[in-house]
Amino acid sequence: MAKDEINEVPDAAARRSWKQDPEAVRENILQTARAVFVAHGLSGAKMDEIAARTRTSKRMIYYYFGDKEGLYRAVLEDAYARMRRAEDDLDLGRLHPVEALRQLTEFTFDHHNRERDFVRLVMVENIHEGRHMSKSEMISGQNSSAIRLLEEIYKRGCDEGLFRSGLTALELHWHISALAIFNVSNRATFSNIFGSALFEPKGQDMLRRHTGDMVLRFVMKPGLSPEDAEQRPQTRPRKIDPGIYRFLEVLEAQKASLPEGTTLEARRVLYNSIARNLRLPTPPNIETDSEHWIDSPGRPVRVRLFRHQSSGPQPALVYLHGGGFSQGSPESHWDITARLASWTRQTVISVDYALVPEHPYPTPLEQTLSVLGWTRDRASDLGVDATRIAVGGDGAGGNLAAATAMICRDKNVPLCAQLLIYPICDFDLSRPSCLQNGEGPLLRVDEINAMASAYCPDTERQRSDPLVAPLLAPSHRHLPPAFIALAANDPMRDSGAAYAAALKTAGVEVTVDEGDGLVHDYLRAQSQCALAEDKLRIMSDWLYEVFRMADSA
Repeated sequence: MAKDEINEVPDAAARRSWKQDPEAVRENILQTARAVFVAHGLSGAKMDEIAARTRTSKRMIYYYFGDKEGLYRAVLEDAYARMRRAEDDLDLGRLHPVEALRQLTEFTFDHHNRERDFVRLVMVENIHEGRHMSKSEMISGQNSSAIRLLEEIYKRGCDEGLFRSGLTALELHWHISALAIFNVSNRATFSNIFGSALFEPKGQDMLRRHTGDMVLRFVMKPGLSPEDAEQRPQTRPRKIDPGIYRFLEVLEAQKASLPEGTTLEARRVLYNSIARNLRLPTPPNIETDSEHWIDSPGRPVRVRLFRHQSSGPQPALVYLHGGGFSQGSPESHWDITARLASWTRQTVISVDYALVPEHPYPTPLEQTLSVLGWTRDRASDLGVDATRIAVGGDGAGGNLAAATAMICRDKNVPLCAQLLIYPICDFDLSRPSCLQNGEGPLLRVDEINAMASAYCPDTERQRSDPLVAPLLAPSHRHLPPAFIALAANDPMRDSGAAYAAALKTAGVEVTVDEGDGLVHDYLRAQSQCALAEDKLRIMSDWLYEVFRMADSA
């Protein structure tokens, strides 16, 4: 774009048209401000100049960003976010750890070389002692995810016997960043003194390779070259989506407020509080105010309805939340149920079943059956189509949903479908996924042991009762179609996979999502992890189609 085009002030009609796209307005302001801050620094930048270069007014800039410092902070956040997104696209989790570290190092060198404005902004912020960055939780979280990425690569290299121990991801990040930033920040002075040969394309290619070599030789075990290391066979790498790491940062910061020896009740309150703090906006086409108490053999049970605003009888999903049987509620899983209701144009009946250890098996399952019976009996009053009812749940809720589907089959109560999200289908902890992912994140093997004991204290029953462990059923024939969402880094991945295989063997229609890059409980991370949201959309599309086919049958 020519200079006169940049400085041209749009007429009133153009401004009115532009304001109809607020995201584009904000992006235009950000990129224009970035150029001005890079050229003049924070102190020298003038809001009048930024407004003149944008397609909006100075008043609108203040509306979006508050003041000049708020705008500058947003520019910093955007610059770091762009770098983190570019790192995410590298897909390093599938690579040999040596190749992953080389690619990350050389990517950082190239990114800084291409995005010299980024380096300039970092230099400006250093002049201000980093005080604006310190006010941004977003930048802190983004850079924490970068450290997590390096930690993952470094740990894999150490586990494979390739990298020497005793280093930290923060140290590696310093070395990588220092070389990449010097290449840009000192280019003018270096060239003036020594000539510019190193900054020509040939010189930059050489320096990029040297930078990768230097970092690798620093981290490799003595006597082992990067070339030799890459010839060694490697075990299957763990790939975790960067958005999950961002969620973990938020989660750990919130959990840090809990002292040692915290009670179960305090952990439940925190679990629900975190979910409330991270809750996404409820889709505008969903009504959420309806609650009911339903009689049950064990004790009454509360449900919350998430109903699509469309008229006429709707399909319904009876949903059981996760939380290891010991925590969670319809409110903690609001994002999941509200979006399922919106994206499938249905009513979701979210069950606040009784928690363990106060109310072990069979109370939660009995309550689920009571809710299902109430839904069928009250279908007309609820605006629900009694011929199109499904069950679903995540984690422990997936266990309850699968057991409910088997009871309904045995009692000839028809169900349209079962949506099982990282379900716990038995408590066998000897499978490979428990060994590979035993330390989490979000679910550890020792927690599964405690969960099983709390839900069903009778250990013999854990290994024999199919209503406790649905995989153990003597037959899985004639069960409703199932969608089973796994998570590749979940210790219970193989339990869900075994259940999917058992259903297929029994002739049940099964759709499986492998959940590459994801962990147990990943749907709670939708506010930080776009991949989690994508997976929920896939589940919704499947459920919508099942309901559509049932309606036309």
